[in-house]
Order: sequence, then C-alpha cells, then structure tokens
Amino acid sequence: MLIENIKEAFQNLVSNRMRSVLTMLGIIIGIAAVITITTIGTSIKSTLNATMNSIGGNSIQAYVDAIYPENQEEWDTWKYPEMKESDYISDAMLKELKEAYPDEIQGYAISSEMGTGKIKKSSDIYANVSMSGCTPEQIDYMKLKVITGRNLTQKDLEKKKRVCVIADKMAYRYFENENPIGQQIVYEREDGSAYSFTVVGVYEYSEAVFGRQDTTVPEKDRSTTVFAPVTAINELTGEQKNGYENVTILLKTGTDINEAQMNIDSFFADKYARNQNWMVSTFNMSSDMGIINTVINVVTVAISFIAAISLIVGGVGVMNIMLVSITERTKEIGIRKALGAKNKTIQQQFLIESVVLCLVGGIIGILLGILFGFLLGKVAMFVIQSYYSEYAGYIIMNVHPSLIAIILSVCFSMLIGVIFGTYPAKKAARMEVIDALRYE
Repeated sequence: MLIENIKEAFQNLVSNRMRSVLTMLGIIIGIAAVITITTIGTSIKSTLNATMNSIGGNSIQAYVDAIYPENQEEWDTWKYPEMKESDYISDAMLKELKEAYPDEIQGYAISSEMGTGKIKKSSDIYANVSMSGCTPEQIDYMKLKVITGRNLTQKDLEKKKRVCVIADKMAYRYFENENPIGQQIVYEREDGSAYSFTVVGVYEYSEAVFGRQDTTVPEKDRSTTVFAPVTAINELTGEQKNGYENVTILLKTGTDINEAQMNIDSFFADKYARNQNWMVSTFNMSSDMGIINTVINVVTVAISFIAAISLIVGGVGVMNIMLVSITERTKEIGIRKALGAKNKTIQQQFLIESVVLCLVGGIIGILLGILFGFLLGKVAMFVIQSYYSEYAGYIIMNVHPSLIAIILSVCFSMLIGVIFGTYPAKKAARMEVIDALRYE
C-alpha cells in the first residue's frame, strides 16, 4: 500500500508540474541557501587548515621567556632580567631534544637578523640587502624555492661557513648576465663594517613571504634578503654565540602536535628547572586555528539558521497547495471512501504527497547548494590568481559540502512535509462520503 501511495504521489506531482515546481520553490531556495552557506563555512575551515599546515602549521614555536612575578608585591621590586649566554636555547639542547623524540621532530628553523646594508660593486652597480642568519630548514619553512645552486647545508652550519643564498631579483640586478654561483660579495653594514660571503644558491623572490615591494622606489634600490648560516652570523655579530632566543621546531608528517608540544614543554621545563629568571614557552598555530574554526562554525550556524527561516515560508506554501489539492479531489476522496477506503488510508495518501513534495524540493535544493558552493570556490580561486597571484602558490583551496548539513537538510525537508501536510491530510480524511460525492 505504501509503495502504491508513493507512486500515486509522484504521478500527481508530474501531472501538475508547474504548480509542483512553484510549491517546491520555497523549499528549494531555503535548502540551497543552507547548503551553500555550510559548504562555504566548511570549505573556509578546510582551506585555512590545509594552508596553515603547508606554511608552518605543523610546527611549534619555542621561545625564551622571562619568569614574571605571581603577586603584586613582587611586581613592585621586580626588574626585567638580563639574558646570559647560558639562558639561551643551545645547539646541545636542540640535539638532545631531537634524539629524545626522533619520531616527532624533523628539524629546526632558526633565524637571526644581522641588519640592513649594501653590497656594492661600483657606484652604479649595488644592491640593498637585509642579511639574515638561518638554518637550512628555515628556507624550506618559508617555502622559498632555490632555483639555482643549492640551499644552505648542515655542514655550512657546523663549520660556520661564510656562504649565502641570494634572491633572483638581486642576482639579476647585481650580476646581470654572469653566473652568481661561486661569486664573492662584500656585505657592508651601516656602521661601516664589511664581511665577505660566497654565493652558493639563488632563491625565487616571493612577495607572499616578504610582502609587496614599494613601487615608488626605483627597481635598483629595492631591498632583498640574503640568507647565510646562522652560526656564521652569530659569530660575526658576537651575539647569542651558543644559543637562540627563538626556535621553530618542525614536526614530522602525521605527528600529534598537541602531544609533541607536551613532550617539548616537559623537556625544556627539566632543562630550565634551576633557572630563576627564564623559562621556555611554546605555542602552535593549531590552537589559534581552533579558535578561528569555532568562530567560523558559530557564524555558519547563525547564518544557516536565518536562511532556514525561508523553509517556513516554503512549508506554508506546501500546506496551501495541499488544501487546494484536497478541494480539487473532493469527489475522488468520496469515491475512494465509498469503495471502502479508510480514513487512515486517505490521510496517509495526502501526507505522503506532502512529504514527497518537500523531499524532492529538498534534494533539488541540496544539489543546487553544492553547485553554488563549488562555483563560489572557483570564483574565489580565480580572484586570488588574478589579483593576489603572489599568494596563490601558498593557498590550498579545498571546496567540499558538509555531509552533516546534507543529512540534516534531507531530514528537515521530510519534517517540513510532515508538519505542514498533517492538517490538510486530516481534513481530507475527515470528509464525509455524502458531502464529497455531492461536491461539484
């Protein structure tokens, strides 16, 4: 009987196509809006998480932090302590940490700024640069692509070699048609000191990393960053010879970042247990992403709820059209009752028609919502590639609908059909046979 009722419901929908489509329109629009919004929300979260992981989300920042007083009385006499060499995170500590957790830690990204200066060949041929000491992992961490020569190596680091990796923009302006690899450059600081380095690699300059350059500044005067082994830079500057104030700990793929952070915190807590002035604090991007994801979820749910209000309008439309349908089929109802159809059967028939009407509208709305979500994703990527091309290589666009939203939409569509179809169905079932047969 149920299958027959469903077949008859579809026949009635098909026989009145235009009316059925117009009736379903409110349901379609409401569901499509909800699915589109949830698809956008889910896609933003997925894109942000994937992008942040690609640019350092799978890492932990460790930094030496002062131990601050716990009460107001101590604050009155407390002075910010002066750091000694023994207070920094040492190479020995980092080596021991990696040996303690070899399955979690991949390496370390460390940088140390030497300052701005100039590399000069003649009065007309020069390059403004910022000299930065780093580890080989730092260049990889920044997603910089070495296009000529090589990256810095661990051997460069250990032997404190005065080698460097320069930007392609600098290589083009300074060396012109010459091969920069193996060439000597002299870095002159603003204080007049000068240091010689050998070029071993050229990286592709990225505005996504360094920011857009000021176009009002002539091309030849624009500054780029030169990377050298951090150990060599620290030796030249005489600062932090045996340690670092900030370290980016890179984790291996698949590592539980929260568990790794707990292990790292425990390790440094033990190393700094006797230090009265300093401690090592850590943080990771995933904690920030958790807050961002929560905000996105709240906003998505709130907007989806507002969009879902249109489903009430759609439900009223369904109720209205079902009442019209009952009026048109009054004689049919009378004949079926005269032939022995029970009130329950009549009620079931019209209730099924209402549910089918809403369910079909819901499915169409879901398909349209998914389509709109994917189209908006394509538009967003087009805008990024057209107007923010420097960031396009760093953004991992993930567009996919919310499975939970789809399931809830199907269920809600059926619920709308039941709620707004119950009254018309009961009205049809309560109709007297004589009155129905006499109806013209």
